[in-house]
Amino acid sequence: MTIKSQSVFWLFVYVVLILLYGNSFESYLYSIYFVTILFPVVIGSAYFFNFFLVPNYLMKGRKGKFILYFIYLFIVSVHMEIIMIFLAFIYLANYQVSAMHPSILDVSNLSVTLYAIVFAQGFFLLYRKFQSSRSKIEELEDEQKKTEQGALLVRVDRQNRKVSHSQILYVESLSDYVRIHTKEKDSPIITKAKISQIEKELPKEFIRIHRSFLVNRNEITTFSAEHVQIADEKLPISRTFKQSVKETLSPS
Repeated sequence: MTIKSQSVFWLFVYVVLILLYGNSFESYLYSIYFVTILFPVVIGSAYFFNFFLVPNYLMKGRKGKFILYFIYLFIVSVHMEIIMIFLAFIYLANYQVSAMHPSILDVSNLSVTLYAIVFAQGFFLLYRKFQSSRSKIEELEDEQKKTEQGALLVRVDRQNRKVSHSQILYVESLSDYVRIHTKEKDSPIITKAKISQIEKELPKEFIRIHRSFLVNRNEITTFSAEHVQIADEKLPISRTFKQSVKETLSPS
């Protein structure tokens, strides 16, 4: 989640809680007061849980320490809420708790709701991290499979033909066909396929520089912001792919 999306999320929660508990406290002013008092504690607990405990302990398999520190967090957080509520009572009733409306004394439901939001957010972030990790694993497995195959299978003259990855210089789009330029001296290989389809079947050493060109980065001899040089060919870099090409080819 970006800072902007997080800000929008917590602002939305803040407003919803005020509206939700306005009737319970029989005063939106009291609702704003208690939500505002408890909100910093809950946000601090949420960020400590989601962005420190989870990535540093749970995601790294250190479950024992994660559970221990989570218990510490919960105890500290609850005690801080109790302190904040006590201070709120002092301010609102000047120690005369009996003078307050009975509904105002029941802030336990608000506290439970706030913690439910924290854990719901934590579950959502964990789910996203799990999905992201699984997606990365699948990408790595797919990339490994492409590398192990070592060749691109294409249909040429009604026959299947394997073209070694290391032999491909670049791929040129011809609308519904592609022309595969190789290191071999014979004519380029022409097959019916979209360049986007060929791109998916090749490993990451092949990069897109133009809507019409897919090149083997290992065969690039020189490059600039506008062109790459492969063998005797100077191929253009389009504006669409300029940034990604720069990030890929520039030394880290």
